[in-house]
Amino acid sequence: MRCSLVHLKYLLFLPSIFSVLQRENVYEHPHLAREVADSLMALGHYKYALKYYMMLEGIGEDGGLHLRIAQCYLSVNDRGRAIKYLYTALRVMEDSVDARLTLASLLLDEDKQDEAISILSPCKSTDSKLGLNSDKTKPWWLNGKIKLELSRIYKTKGMTEAFVDAIFPSVRESLFLETIQQKVRAKKSLPKSVLSERVKLLDAHHTGDVFQGFRPVASTSDLSKASRAKKLLQKKAMVKEAKKAAAMAAGLDWKSDNSDEDSPQAMRDPPLPNLLKDEEHHHLIIDLCKSLASLKRYWEAIEVINLTLKLASNTLSVEKGEELRSLGAQIAYNITDPSHGWDYARHVVNQNPYSFATWNCYYKVVSRLENRYSKHNKLLHGMRVKHKDSIPPIIISGHQLSMISQHQAAAREYLEAYKLMPDSPLVNLCVGTALINLALGLRLQNKHRCLLQGLAFLYNNLRLCESSQEALYNIARAYHHLGLVTLAASYYEKVLAIHEKDYPIPKLPNENPVGMDNRNKNYCDLGREAAYNLHLIYKTSGALDLARQV
Repeated sequence: MRCSLVHLKYLLFLPSIFSVLQRENVYEHPHLAREVADSLMALGHYKYALKYYMMLEGIGEDGGLHLRIAQCYLSVNDRGRAIKYLYTALRVMEDSVDARLTLASLLLDEDKQDEAISILSPCKSTDSKLGLNSDKTKPWWLNGKIKLELSRIYKTKGMTEAFVDAIFPSVRESLFLETIQQKVRAKKSLPKSVLSERVKLLDAHHTGDVFQGFRPVASTSDLSKASRAKKLLQKKAMVKEAKKAAAMAAGLDWKSDNSDEDSPQAMRDPPLPNLLKDEEHHHLIIDLCKSLASLKRYWEAIEVINLTLKLASNTLSVEKGEELRSLGAQIAYNITDPSHGWDYARHVVNQNPYSFATWNCYYKVVSRLENRYSKHNKLLHGMRVKHKDSIPPIIISGHQLSMISQHQAAAREYLEAYKLMPDSPLVNLCVGTALINLALGLRLQNKHRCLLQGLAFLYNNLRLCESSQEALYNIARAYHHLGLVTLAASYYEKVLAIHEKDYPIPKLPNENPVGMDNRNKNYCDLGREAAYNLHLIYKTSGALDLARQV
Protein backbone atom coordinates (compact mmCIF):
# COMPACT_ATOMS: atom_id res chain seq x y z
CA MET A 1 0.00 0.00 0.00
CA ARG A 2 2.78 2.45 0.93
CA CYS A 3 4.89 1.71 -2.14
CA SER A 4 1.89 1.88 -4.43
CA LEU A 5 1.15 5.37 -3.07
CA VAL A 6 4.71 6.41 -3.82
CA HIS A 7 4.42 5.21 -7.40
CA LEU A 8 1.19 7.19 -7.68
CA LYS A 9 3.22 10.24 -6.58
CA TYR A 10 1.01 11.17 -3.65
CA LEU A 11 3.82 13.16 -2.18
CA LEU A 12 1.52 15.42 -0.23
CA PHE A 13 0.41 12.49 1.91
CA LEU A 14 3.91 11.14 2.54
CA PRO A 15 4.48 12.81 5.94
CA SER A 16 1.30 11.29 7.41
CA ILE A 17 1.49 7.94 5.68
CA PHE A 18 5.15 7.33 6.53
CA SER A 19 4.98 8.88 9.99
CA VAL A 20 5.49 5.43 11.42
CA LEU A 21 9.00 5.43 9.88
CA GLN A 22 10.80 7.69 12.28
CA ARG A 23 14.39 7.47 13.47
CA GLU A 24 13.19 6.02 16.77
CA ASN A 25 11.51 2.97 15.28
CA VAL A 26 13.36 2.62 11.96
CA TYR A 27 15.52 -0.05 13.60
CA GLU A 28 12.41 -2.26 13.72
CA HIS A 29 11.64 -1.81 10.01
CA PRO A 30 14.92 -1.08 8.18
CA HIS A 31 13.86 -3.03 5.08
CA LEU A 32 10.67 -1.00 4.85
CA ALA A 33 12.55 2.30 5.05
CA ARG A 34 15.02 1.06 2.45
CA GLU A 35 12.19 0.08 0.13
CA VAL A 36 10.53 3.47 0.47
CA ALA A 37 13.82 5.32 -0.14
CA ASP A 38 14.65 3.19 -3.18
CA SER A 39 11.22 3.83 -4.66
CA LEU A 40 11.53 7.57 -4.12
CA MET A 41 14.98 7.57 -5.68
CA ALA A 42 13.74 5.58 -8.68
CA LEU A 43 11.01 8.21 -9.22
CA GLY A 44 13.55 11.03 -9.06
CA HIS A 45 12.50 12.47 -5.67
CA TYR A 46 16.01 12.57 -4.31
CA LYS A 47 15.39 14.95 -1.39
CA TYR A 48 12.64 12.72 0.01
CA ALA A 49 14.81 9.65 -0.60
CA LEU A 50 17.68 11.27 1.27
CA LYS A 51 15.46 11.72 4.32
CA TYR A 52 14.86 8.00 4.66
CA TYR A 53 18.38 7.01 3.64
CA MET A 54 19.76 9.23 6.38
CA MET A 55 17.50 7.44 8.89
CA LEU A 56 19.23 4.19 7.95
CA GLU A 57 22.73 5.64 8.32
CA GLY A 58 24.51 4.13 11.28
CA ILE A 59 22.64 0.81 11.17
CA GLY A 60 25.59 -1.43 10.38
CA GLU A 61 28.29 -0.95 7.76
CA ASP A 62 26.38 -0.76 4.50
CA GLY A 63 28.48 0.49 1.60
CA GLY A 64 25.53 0.26 -0.78
CA LEU A 65 23.55 2.69 1.42
CA HIS A 66 26.36 5.26 1.35
CA LEU A 67 26.66 4.79 -2.39
CA ARG A 68 22.97 5.56 -2.86
CA ILE A 69 23.24 8.59 -0.59
CA ALA A 70 26.15 9.81 -2.73
CA GLN A 71 24.06 9.29 -5.87
CA CYS A 72 21.23 11.32 -4.39
CA TYR A 73 23.56 14.16 -3.41
CA LEU A 74 25.05 14.06 -6.87
CA SER A 75 21.57 14.28 -8.41
CA VAL A 76 20.79 17.40 -6.37
CA ASN A 77 24.17 18.86 -7.46
CA ASP A 78 25.80 18.67 -4.03
CA ARG A 79 29.21 17.38 -5.17
CA GLY A 80 30.99 17.95 -1.87
CA ARG A 81 28.72 15.63 0.11
CA ALA A 82 28.60 13.17 -2.81
CA ILE A 83 32.40 12.87 -2.69
CA LYS A 84 32.31 12.46 1.09
CA TYR A 85 29.84 9.56 0.98
CA LEU A 86 31.62 7.93 -1.95
CA TYR A 87 34.78 7.82 0.16
CA THR A 88 32.70 6.31 2.98
CA ALA A 89 31.26 3.71 0.61
CA LEU A 90 34.70 2.76 -0.69
CA ARG A 91 35.93 2.02 2.82
CA VAL A 92 33.38 -0.81 2.91
CA MET A 93 33.12 -1.63 -0.83
CA GLU A 94 36.75 -1.23 -1.85
CA ASP A 95 36.26 -3.63 -4.80
CA SER A 96 33.45 -1.56 -6.33
CA VAL A 97 34.67 -0.46 -9.75
CA ASP A 98 31.64 1.76 -10.45
CA ALA A 99 32.04 3.63 -7.16
CA ARG A 100 35.72 4.31 -7.88
CA LEU A 101 34.99 5.51 -11.40
CA THR A 102 32.21 7.81 -10.18
CA LEU A 103 34.42 9.25 -7.45
CA ALA A 104 37.33 9.72 -9.86
CA SER A 105 35.05 11.51 -12.31
CA LEU A 106 33.87 13.91 -9.57
CA LEU A 107 37.44 14.56 -8.47
CA LEU A 108 38.44 15.35 -12.05
CA ASP A 109 35.56 17.81 -12.30
CA GLU A 110 36.95 19.45 -9.17
CA ASP A 111 40.42 19.61 -10.81
CA LYS A 112 41.87 17.10 -8.32
CA GLN A 113 43.77 14.91 -10.74
CA ASP A 114 46.34 13.57 -8.27
CA GLU A 115 43.57 12.54 -5.88
CA ALA A 116 41.72 10.81 -8.71
CA ILE A 117 44.90 8.91 -9.62
CA SER A 118 45.24 7.72 -6.01
CA ILE A 119 41.64 6.45 -6.08
CA LEU A 120 42.28 4.46 -9.25
CA SER A 121 45.71 3.14 -8.22
CA PRO A 122 46.27 0.35 -5.67
CA CYS A 123 48.44 0.99 -2.67
CA LYS A 124 51.65 -1.01 -2.41
CA SER A 125 50.40 -3.16 0.46
CA THR A 126 47.31 -4.11 -1.55
CA ASP A 127 49.30 -4.83 -4.67
CA SER A 128 51.64 -7.14 -2.78
CA LYS A 129 48.72 -9.36 -1.79
CA LEU A 130 47.86 -10.11 -5.39
CA GLY A 131 49.71 -13.38 -5.39
CA LEU A 132 47.95 -14.54 -2.21
CA ASN A 133 44.52 -14.04 -3.75
CA SER A 134 45.23 -15.69 -7.06
CA ASP A 135 42.30 -18.09 -6.68
CA LYS A 136 39.80 -15.28 -6.29
CA THR A 137 38.38 -12.94 -8.87
CA LYS A 138 40.57 -10.40 -10.61
CA PRO A 139 41.31 -7.43 -8.30
CA TRP A 140 39.65 -4.11 -9.03
CA TRP A 141 42.84 -2.33 -10.10
CA LEU A 142 43.21 -4.75 -13.03
CA ASN A 143 39.75 -3.96 -14.35
CA GLY A 144 39.78 -2.59 -17.89
CA LYS A 145 37.57 0.38 -17.05
CA ILE A 146 39.92 1.40 -14.24
CA LYS A 147 42.95 1.11 -16.51
CA LEU A 148 41.20 3.06 -19.24
CA GLU A 149 40.22 5.95 -16.98
CA LEU A 150 43.66 6.04 -15.38
CA SER A 151 45.34 6.16 -18.78
CA ARG A 152 43.14 9.06 -19.84
CA ILE A 153 44.23 11.03 -16.80
CA TYR A 154 47.90 10.33 -17.49
CA LYS A 155 47.42 11.27 -21.15
CA THR A 156 45.79 14.57 -20.16
CA LYS A 157 48.66 15.35 -17.79
CA GLY A 158 51.26 14.55 -20.46
CA MET A 159 52.73 11.65 -18.48
CA THR A 160 53.64 9.48 -21.48
CA GLU A 161 55.43 6.67 -19.65
CA ALA A 162 52.70 6.36 -17.00
CA PHE A 163 50.08 6.37 -19.76
CA VAL A 164 51.80 3.49 -21.54
CA ASP A 165 52.32 1.49 -18.34
CA ALA A 166 48.66 1.93 -17.43
CA ILE A 167 46.98 0.88 -20.67
CA PHE A 168 49.49 -1.16 -22.71
CA PRO A 169 49.07 -4.48 -20.80
CA SER A 170 45.28 -4.30 -21.17
CA VAL A 171 45.48 -3.49 -24.89
CA ARG A 172 47.98 -6.27 -25.57
CA GLU A 173 45.95 -8.84 -23.59
CA SER A 174 42.75 -7.84 -25.38
CA LEU A 175 44.40 -8.17 -28.79
CA PHE A 176 45.94 -11.50 -27.81
CA LEU A 177 42.61 -12.92 -26.64
CA GLU A 178 40.91 -11.71 -29.80
CA THR A 179 43.60 -13.46 -31.86
CA ILE A 180 43.00 -16.74 -30.02
CA GLN A 181 39.24 -16.45 -30.44
CA GLN A 182 39.60 -15.89 -34.16
CA LYS A 183 41.84 -18.93 -34.44
CA VAL A 184 39.31 -21.04 -32.53
CA ARG A 185 36.48 -19.84 -34.75
CA ALA A 186 38.48 -20.36 -37.91
CA LYS A 187 39.83 -23.78 -37.01
CA LYS A 188 36.55 -25.67 -36.52
CA SER A 189 38.37 -28.93 -35.79
CA LEU A 190 36.46 -32.05 -34.87
CA PRO A 191 36.23 -32.91 -31.16
CA LYS A 192 38.13 -35.84 -29.77
CA SER A 193 34.97 -37.90 -29.30
CA VAL A 194 34.13 -37.73 -33.00
CA LEU A 195 37.70 -38.67 -33.96
CA SER A 196 37.60 -41.67 -31.60
CA GLU A 197 34.32 -42.78 -33.10
CA ARG A 198 35.81 -42.69 -36.59
CA VAL A 199 38.87 -44.66 -35.51
CA LYS A 200 36.59 -47.47 -34.29
CA LEU A 201 35.88 -48.25 -37.92
CA LEU A 202 39.51 -49.36 -38.33
CA ASP A 203 39.71 -51.29 -35.05
CA ALA A 204 36.29 -52.93 -35.05
CA HIS A 205 36.08 -56.71 -35.58
CA HIS A 206 33.08 -59.01 -35.73
CA THR A 207 33.21 -61.67 -33.02
CA GLY A 208 31.24 -64.87 -32.83
CA ASP A 209 30.54 -65.26 -36.52
CA VAL A 210 32.23 -66.47 -39.65
CA PHE A 211 33.50 -62.97 -40.44
CA GLN A 212 35.66 -62.80 -37.33
CA GLY A 213 38.99 -61.12 -38.08
CA PHE A 214 37.65 -59.10 -41.00
CA ARG A 215 37.02 -55.35 -40.91
CA PRO A 216 33.48 -54.14 -41.56
CA VAL A 217 32.53 -53.11 -45.03
CA ALA A 218 32.95 -49.34 -45.42
CA SER A 219 33.30 -46.85 -48.24
CA THR A 220 36.67 -45.56 -49.32
CA SER A 221 35.90 -42.07 -48.07
CA ASP A 222 34.92 -43.37 -44.60
CA LEU A 223 38.10 -45.41 -44.36
CA SER A 224 40.15 -42.37 -45.42
CA LYS A 225 38.46 -40.25 -42.72
CA ALA A 226 39.14 -42.93 -40.14
CA SER A 227 42.80 -43.12 -41.13
CA ARG A 228 43.20 -39.34 -40.85
CA ALA A 229 41.44 -39.37 -37.48
CA LYS A 230 43.82 -42.02 -36.17
CA LYS A 231 46.88 -40.03 -37.24
CA LEU A 232 45.44 -36.89 -35.68
CA LEU A 233 44.79 -38.66 -32.37
CA GLN A 234 48.33 -40.02 -32.35
CA LYS A 235 49.68 -36.52 -32.98
CA LYS A 236 47.58 -35.11 -30.15
CA ALA A 237 48.83 -37.80 -27.81
CA MET A 238 52.44 -36.95 -28.67
CA VAL A 239 51.81 -33.25 -28.08
CA LYS A 240 50.17 -34.04 -24.75
CA GLU A 241 53.14 -36.14 -23.66
CA ALA A 242 55.53 -33.40 -24.71
CA LYS A 243 53.60 -30.84 -22.66
CA LYS A 244 53.61 -33.19 -19.69
CA ALA A 245 57.36 -33.71 -19.94
CA ALA A 246 57.96 -29.97 -20.26
CA ALA A 247 55.79 -29.27 -17.22
CA MET A 248 57.57 -31.88 -15.14
CA ALA A 249 60.95 -30.54 -16.24
CA ALA A 250 59.90 -27.07 -15.14
CA GLY A 251 58.80 -28.40 -11.75
CA LEU A 252 55.10 -27.73 -12.37
CA ASP A 253 52.20 -29.97 -11.45
CA TRP A 254 50.68 -31.80 -14.37
CA LYS A 255 47.02 -32.64 -14.08
CA SER A 256 45.74 -35.08 -16.62
CA ASP A 257 42.56 -33.82 -18.17
CA ASN A 258 40.24 -36.22 -19.96
CA SER A 259 38.12 -33.43 -21.34
CA ASP A 260 38.03 -32.76 -25.03
CA GLU A 261 41.11 -30.74 -25.88
CA ASP A 262 39.73 -29.59 -29.20
CA SER A 263 36.46 -28.23 -27.91
CA PRO A 264 36.38 -24.44 -27.76
CA GLN A 265 37.55 -23.55 -24.31
CA ALA A 266 35.81 -20.96 -22.24
CA MET A 267 37.79 -17.86 -23.01
CA ARG A 268 38.19 -15.25 -20.35
CA ASP A 269 36.79 -11.85 -21.08
CA PRO A 270 39.30 -9.32 -22.41
CA PRO A 271 40.04 -6.28 -20.22
CA LEU A 272 38.72 -3.99 -22.99
CA PRO A 273 35.79 -5.88 -24.57
CA ASN A 274 35.03 -3.46 -27.43
CA LEU A 275 38.61 -2.52 -28.21
CA LEU A 276 38.35 -3.24 -31.93
CA LYS A 277 34.79 -2.00 -32.39
CA ASP A 278 34.72 1.25 -30.45
CA GLU A 279 35.82 4.39 -32.30
CA GLU A 280 37.17 5.89 -29.09
CA HIS A 281 39.36 2.85 -28.52
CA HIS A 282 40.79 3.23 -32.03
CA HIS A 283 42.02 6.69 -31.02
CA LEU A 284 43.46 5.10 -27.89
CA ILE A 285 45.42 2.53 -29.91
CA ILE A 286 46.91 5.22 -32.14
CA ASP A 287 47.90 7.34 -29.14
CA LEU A 288 49.41 4.26 -27.50
CA CYS A 289 51.49 3.40 -30.57
CA LYS A 290 52.75 6.98 -30.85
CA SER A 291 53.64 6.99 -27.17
CA LEU A 292 55.47 3.66 -27.47
CA ALA A 293 57.43 5.02 -30.42
CA SER A 294 58.36 8.17 -28.51
CA LEU A 295 59.65 5.95 -25.67
CA LYS A 296 61.67 3.91 -28.22
CA ARG A 297 59.65 0.79 -27.47
CA TYR A 298 59.47 0.07 -31.17
CA TRP A 299 58.88 -3.68 -31.08
CA GLU A 300 55.86 -3.31 -28.82
CA ALA A 301 54.47 -0.57 -31.05
CA ILE A 302 54.92 -2.75 -34.15
CA GLU A 303 53.21 -5.63 -32.33
CA VAL A 304 50.16 -3.51 -31.53
CA ILE A 305 50.01 -2.12 -35.07
CA ASN A 306 50.27 -5.57 -36.65
CA LEU A 307 47.54 -7.09 -34.47
CA THR A 308 45.22 -4.11 -34.86
CA LEU A 309 45.46 -4.05 -38.65
CA LYS A 310 45.02 -7.81 -38.79
CA LEU A 311 42.04 -8.06 -36.44
CA ALA A 312 40.21 -4.80 -37.14
CA SER A 313 40.41 -4.68 -40.92
CA ASN A 314 36.61 -4.43 -41.18
CA THR A 315 35.94 -2.03 -38.30
CA LEU A 316 38.91 0.32 -38.59
CA SER A 317 38.27 3.43 -40.65
CA VAL A 318 40.40 4.11 -43.72
CA GLU A 319 41.96 7.21 -42.15
CA LYS A 320 43.02 5.41 -38.99
CA GLY A 321 44.30 2.43 -40.94
CA GLU A 322 46.46 4.74 -43.05
CA GLU A 323 47.70 6.49 -39.92
CA LEU A 324 48.72 3.20 -38.34
CA ARG A 325 50.50 2.04 -41.50
CA SER A 326 52.31 5.35 -41.79
CA LEU A 327 53.39 5.06 -38.17
CA GLY A 328 54.56 1.50 -38.79
CA ALA A 329 56.68 2.70 -41.71
CA GLN A 330 58.23 5.43 -39.57
CA ILE A 331 59.01 2.93 -36.80
CA ALA A 332 60.54 0.47 -39.27
CA TYR A 333 63.73 2.45 -39.79
CA ASN A 334 64.34 2.64 -36.03
CA ILE A 335 64.16 -1.07 -35.18
CA THR A 336 67.03 -3.49 -35.54
CA ASP A 337 65.26 -5.57 -38.19
CA PRO A 338 63.42 -3.16 -40.51
CA SER A 339 61.99 -6.04 -42.57
CA HIS A 340 59.08 -6.12 -40.11
CA GLY A 341 58.05 -2.66 -41.26
CA TRP A 342 58.82 -3.01 -44.95
CA ASP A 343 55.20 -3.80 -45.81
CA TYR A 344 54.08 -0.55 -44.20
CA ALA A 345 56.70 1.45 -46.08
CA ARG A 346 55.63 -0.22 -49.33
CA HIS A 347 52.00 0.61 -48.60
CA VAL A 348 52.86 4.26 -47.94
CA VAL A 349 54.67 4.73 -51.26
CA ASN A 350 51.87 2.94 -53.10
CA GLN A 351 49.45 5.45 -51.65
CA ASN A 352 51.75 8.43 -52.33
CA PRO A 353 53.89 7.54 -55.38
CA TYR A 354 54.96 11.14 -56.03
CA SER A 355 55.83 12.17 -52.47
CA PHE A 356 59.54 12.60 -51.80
CA ALA A 357 58.96 12.36 -48.04
CA THR A 358 57.33 8.92 -48.27
CA TRP A 359 60.02 7.67 -50.63
CA ASN A 360 62.70 8.95 -48.25
CA CYS A 361 61.03 6.94 -45.48
CA TYR A 362 60.83 3.87 -47.71
CA TYR A 363 64.44 4.07 -48.89
CA LYS A 364 65.70 4.62 -45.37
CA VAL A 365 64.06 1.32 -44.43
CA VAL A 366 65.37 -0.53 -47.48
CA SER A 367 68.93 0.81 -47.16
CA ARG A 368 69.21 -0.75 -43.69
CA LEU A 369 68.37 -4.24 -44.90
CA GLU A 370 71.42 -6.50 -45.10
CA ASN A 371 69.97 -8.56 -47.92
CA ARG A 372 67.80 -6.53 -50.24
CA TYR A 373 64.36 -7.95 -50.73
CA SER A 374 63.52 -9.28 -54.14
CA LYS A 375 60.18 -7.63 -53.40
CA HIS A 376 61.99 -4.31 -53.36
CA ASN A 377 63.16 -4.66 -56.96
CA LYS A 378 59.69 -5.80 -57.99
CA LEU A 379 58.19 -2.79 -56.29
CA LEU A 380 60.56 -0.38 -58.04
CA HIS A 381 59.85 -1.99 -61.39
CA GLY A 382 56.11 -1.94 -60.82
CA MET A 383 56.12 1.69 -59.70
CA ARG A 384 58.17 2.76 -62.72
CA VAL A 385 55.81 0.96 -65.08
CA LYS A 386 52.69 2.31 -63.39
CA HIS A 387 53.99 5.81 -62.63
CA LYS A 388 56.47 6.65 -65.35
CA ASP A 389 56.67 10.28 -64.30
CA SER A 390 57.52 9.52 -60.66
CA ILE A 391 61.10 10.67 -60.06
CA PRO A 392 61.99 9.06 -56.67
CA PRO A 393 62.03 5.41 -57.87
CA ILE A 394 64.23 6.43 -60.81
CA ILE A 395 66.72 8.14 -58.52
CA ILE A 396 66.69 5.17 -56.12
CA SER A 397 67.49 2.84 -59.01
CA GLY A 398 70.38 5.10 -59.99
CA HIS A 399 71.70 5.12 -56.42
CA GLN A 400 71.66 1.34 -56.23
CA LEU A 401 73.51 1.03 -59.54
CA SER A 402 76.11 3.56 -58.35
CA MET A 403 76.67 1.53 -55.19
CA ILE A 404 77.69 -1.49 -57.26
CA SER A 405 79.85 0.67 -59.60
CA GLN A 406 77.60 0.32 -62.65
CA HIS A 407 78.03 3.98 -63.52
CA GLN A 408 76.83 3.72 -67.11
CA ALA A 409 73.48 2.25 -66.05
CA ALA A 410 73.29 4.73 -63.17
CA ALA A 411 73.86 7.65 -65.57
CA ARG A 412 71.08 6.33 -67.78
CA GLU A 413 68.69 6.35 -64.80
CA TYR A 414 69.75 9.82 -63.67
CA LEU A 415 69.30 11.20 -67.19
CA GLU A 416 65.74 9.86 -67.20
CA ALA A 417 65.13 11.81 -64.01
CA TYR A 418 66.80 14.87 -65.59
CA LYS A 419 64.28 14.81 -68.44
CA LEU A 420 61.46 15.05 -65.89
CA MET A 421 63.10 17.57 -63.53
CA PRO A 422 65.96 19.44 -65.25
CA ASP A 423 66.11 22.19 -62.63
CA SER A 424 66.69 19.90 -59.66
CA PRO A 425 70.11 20.46 -58.03
CA LEU A 426 70.16 16.88 -56.75
CA VAL A 427 69.47 15.37 -60.18
CA ASN A 428 72.17 17.50 -61.82
CA LEU A 429 74.65 16.51 -59.12
CA CYS A 430 73.84 12.81 -59.55
CA VAL A 431 74.18 12.96 -63.33
CA GLY A 432 77.48 14.83 -63.08
CA THR A 433 79.06 12.41 -60.60
CA ALA A 434 77.88 9.37 -62.57
CA LEU A 435 79.38 10.70 -65.84
CA ILE A 436 82.69 11.61 -64.18
CA ASN A 437 82.95 8.15 -62.58
CA LEU A 438 82.11 6.65 -65.98
CA ALA A 439 84.87 8.71 -67.65
CA LEU A 440 87.41 7.23 -65.27
CA GLY A 441 86.61 3.73 -66.49
CA LEU A 442 88.81 1.73 -68.84
CA ARG A 443 86.33 0.72 -71.52
CA LEU A 444 85.02 4.14 -72.49
CA GLN A 445 86.49 5.42 -75.75
CA ASN A 446 85.57 9.10 -75.73
CA LYS A 447 86.50 9.90 -72.13
CA HIS A 448 87.08 13.63 -72.61
CA ARG A 449 83.60 14.23 -73.96
CA CYS A 450 82.04 12.28 -71.09
CA LEU A 451 84.18 14.19 -68.61
CA LEU A 452 83.14 17.56 -70.01
CA GLN A 453 79.49 16.53 -69.88
CA GLY A 454 79.85 15.54 -66.23
CA LEU A 455 81.49 18.85 -65.36
CA ALA A 456 78.74 20.69 -67.23
CA PHE A 457 76.13 19.10 -64.98
CA LEU A 458 78.19 20.00 -61.89
CA TYR A 459 78.41 23.61 -63.04
CA ASN A 460 74.67 23.52 -63.67
CA ASN A 461 74.30 22.38 -60.08
CA LEU A 462 76.51 25.31 -59.03
CA ARG A 463 74.20 27.71 -60.90
CA LEU A 464 71.02 26.26 -59.41
CA CYS A 465 72.51 26.40 -55.90
CA GLU A 466 73.59 30.00 -56.44
CA SER A 467 77.31 29.25 -55.88
CA SER A 468 76.74 27.71 -52.49
CA GLN A 469 79.61 26.32 -50.46
CA GLU A 470 78.47 22.74 -51.04
CA ALA A 471 78.30 23.15 -54.83
CA LEU A 472 81.78 24.70 -54.90
CA TYR A 473 83.13 21.85 -52.78
CA ASN A 474 81.62 19.26 -55.15
CA ILE A 475 83.39 20.83 -58.13
CA ALA A 476 86.66 21.05 -56.19
CA ARG A 477 86.34 17.43 -55.17
CA ALA A 478 85.67 16.40 -58.77
CA TYR A 479 88.79 18.21 -60.04
CA HIS A 480 90.80 16.67 -57.20
CA HIS A 481 89.52 13.23 -58.10
CA LEU A 482 90.50 13.78 -61.75
CA GLY A 483 94.00 14.95 -60.79
CA LEU A 484 93.47 18.55 -61.91
CA VAL A 485 94.91 19.83 -58.65
CA THR A 486 95.43 23.44 -59.81
CA LEU A 487 91.72 23.88 -60.50
CA ALA A 488 90.86 21.90 -57.37
CA ALA A 489 92.98 24.15 -55.18
CA SER A 490 91.32 27.30 -56.53
CA TYR A 491 87.84 25.94 -55.74
CA TYR A 492 88.92 24.72 -52.29
CA GLU A 493 90.08 28.28 -51.57
CA LYS A 494 86.66 29.57 -52.62
CA VAL A 495 85.07 27.11 -50.20
CA LEU A 496 87.32 28.37 -47.38
CA ALA A 497 86.33 31.95 -48.14
CA ILE A 498 82.67 31.14 -47.39
CA HIS A 499 81.35 30.52 -43.90
CA GLU A 500 78.17 28.46 -44.10
CA LYS A 501 75.62 28.84 -41.33
CA ASP A 502 73.99 25.80 -39.76
CA TYR A 503 70.70 24.54 -41.18
CA PRO A 504 68.27 22.09 -39.56
CA ILE A 505 68.85 18.64 -40.98
CA PRO A 506 65.71 17.33 -42.74
CA LYS A 507 64.01 14.54 -40.86
CA LEU A 508 61.22 12.17 -41.74
CA PRO A 509 57.68 12.73 -40.44
CA ASN A 510 57.40 12.02 -36.68
CA GLU A 511 61.08 11.08 -36.56
CA ASN A 512 62.49 11.22 -33.06
CA PRO A 513 64.58 14.41 -32.89
CA VAL A 514 66.59 13.10 -29.93
CA GLY A 515 70.28 13.01 -30.85
CA MET A 516 69.93 15.50 -33.69
CA ASP A 517 70.48 18.52 -31.50
CA ASN A 518 73.65 17.19 -29.89
CA ARG A 519 75.89 18.05 -32.85
CA ASN A 520 78.82 20.38 -32.73
CA LYS A 521 78.43 23.86 -34.09
CA ASN A 522 79.20 24.55 -37.76
CA TYR A 523 78.19 21.04 -38.76
CA CYS A 524 76.96 22.43 -42.09
CA ASP A 525 80.27 24.17 -42.82
CA LEU A 526 82.61 22.28 -45.19
CA GLY A 527 85.64 24.34 -44.25
CA ARG A 528 87.39 21.49 -42.40
CA GLU A 529 86.99 19.09 -45.32
CA ALA A 530 88.16 21.67 -47.85
CA ALA A 531 91.17 22.62 -45.70
CA TYR A 532 92.18 18.99 -45.25
CA ASN A 533 91.99 18.22 -48.98
CA LEU A 534 93.82 21.46 -49.87
CA HIS A 535 96.60 20.66 -47.41
CA LEU A 536 96.98 17.26 -49.09
CA ILE A 537 97.46 18.98 -52.45
CA TYR A 538 100.07 21.35 -51.05
CA LYS A 539 101.84 18.54 -49.22
CA THR A 540 101.99 16.37 -52.34
CA SER A 541 103.37 19.24 -54.39
CA GLY A 542 106.05 19.93 -51.76
CA ALA A 543 104.62 23.20 -50.42
CA LEU A 544 104.83 22.16 -46.77
CA ASP A 545 104.61 25.72 -45.44
CA LEU A 546 101.34 26.29 -47.28
CA ALA A 547 100.09 22.94 -46.04
CA ARG A 548 100.82 23.95 -42.44
CA GLN A 549 99.11 27.29 -42.92
CA VAL A 550 95.99 25.64 -44.25
